[in-house]
Amino acid sequence: MDELAKASTTAFYTLDAFQGVRASQVVRAIEQAMEGDAQPWSELVHEAKELRQRLSEQGITEPEVYTSIQWDPAMLLFTTCIELTPDGRPLQLGETKTRERFGRFPFGDGSALGYLLEYIRPNRSITEHDGQTTYDGLIDLLQRLAHGCEEQHRGHRSFEDGFGGMQIHGFLSAEDVRDLRMKMATRVWTASYEEPLDGGVADVAKHFTTLLRAAERRSVGLVLRTHR
Repeated sequence: MDELAKASTTAFYTLDAFQGVRASQVVRAIEQAMEGDAQPWSELVHEAKELRQRLSEQGITEPEVYTSIQWDPAMLLFTTCIELTPDGRPLQLGETKTRERFGRFPFGDGSALGYLLEYIRPNRSITEHDGQTTYDGLIDLLQRLAHGCEEQHRGHRSFEDGFGGMQIHGFLSAEDVRDLRMKMATRVWTASYEEPLDGGVADVAKHFTTLLRAAERRSVGLVLRTHR
């Protein structure tokens, strides 16, 4: 009950459909602009017509001029890379119940992926033979989604304090999503005997895999973000 009470005060974690390839380009351009070199941003917006159009539709009159955009880096990254439906709404993945179960996990800081990373272990009967590379790849993809944008980039932490308390933790491309879903379906991993919640890893894996499949069906990447 204490963990459940604690979870009710934690941030809500959301997996959104995301343009992961573009996001990598936007992150690099934002970081360079913050260091005083706005030319990569101007070139990116000039070359990516869809990106320029999206910024213009959001009221940015000079999208190629980085200093004219008053949004924080997290909001800028999210707005430019979130996948939208034809009517301009964020593309929803999975059922509401699945998103809610994933969104606020009843342990620690509420991060289901954080719990998974802490208590997932290699299945030695597999990894001792030819499965270690697959397991290492699985962990790398999980880390990139759960913490890729939390790592310090060139002396600043750009995407952790967005408007309304939004924090972007990490993102994956559509290709990465497919790769991660396939690796999650293997037997190279198991749950730690020391995990504090009985069946917790299995529960996270179930809901997370459902969301991965939903993203794979739509051929989209994913972003992990929190908001309060």
